[in-house]
Amino acid sequence: MKEIPILLYKNIGNYPENMMEDGMLPETFEKQMKYLSENGYTIVTLSQALDHMNRKIKLSSKAMAITVDGGYQDAFVNVFPVLKRYAFPAAFFIPPEYIGKQRTINGEPIECLNWDEVSKIKQSNMEIGLLAYHGRNIKTDYDENAIKENVATEMKIMGQEINSQIKYCAFKEGIPQQSLWHFLKSMGFHAVFTQCPTNRRVSVDGIGRIQIDDDDHNIFLTKISKTYLFFKDKRAWKYLRKYKIDRLAHWISEAWNRVKGE
Repeated sequence: MKEIPILLYKNIGNYPENMMEDGMLPETFEKQMKYLSENGYTIVTLSQALDHMNRKIKLSSKAMAITVDGGYQDAFVNVFPVLKRYAFPAAFFIPPEYIGKQRTINGEPIECLNWDEVSKIKQSNMEIGLLAYHGRNIKTDYDENAIKENVATEMKIMGQEINSQIKYCAFKEGIPQQSLWHFLKSMGFHAVFTQCPTNRRVSVDGIGRIQIDDDDHNIFLTKISKTYLFFKDKRAWKYLRKYKIDRLAHWISEAWNRVKGE
């Protein structure tokens, strides 16, 4: 399968520092979308990305897709208007059991979307997907029966609230084993998305997305590069992290920004 970058965003807002490990500031998101728009990037739907991976169509070398996980209200306030302004499609993965309620990040409350907001997003050329298993990971030793029960319950809620097929499912991290993937297919899912690295070749039962969670523009440029796409799911990542080479890249970029006075 031939990949394009699929970007993963989570909470985008002005939150306390302990809530921003996976998040970014709204002005950073705006800057990144402006850069993509002004530099010839083509933002495509997940369906187009999958067709490209399966060689049914051939997309531009600067094509990529955007996904937003969490179901947080900031997706409607800080993300949705920017995407509409640049006419960028995106997929919003939501945990339906939290819609209209609160979730927590590191113990801090964060407001979630309500169903009216979800409906408005869906009506604007955006895809709604399922963020399964309460947004938890399935990296190791997961309880398959618990996940199946949870997904069945979540899909029942989605069926009651959204009058269209839900084609895509996402987990925080990890790849479903074969029996779980067969169950997900039986529920109507065309593909499962997760966070890279997956430590394996790309396949529709677990497509690794590139998490964008840094306000440093140099890091963003690195993550949308072809080089990063090539290495993102390689097993070499465990060594990069073991020896903190990924952190070194951040330090170099931060030092360069200081030199430029940014």
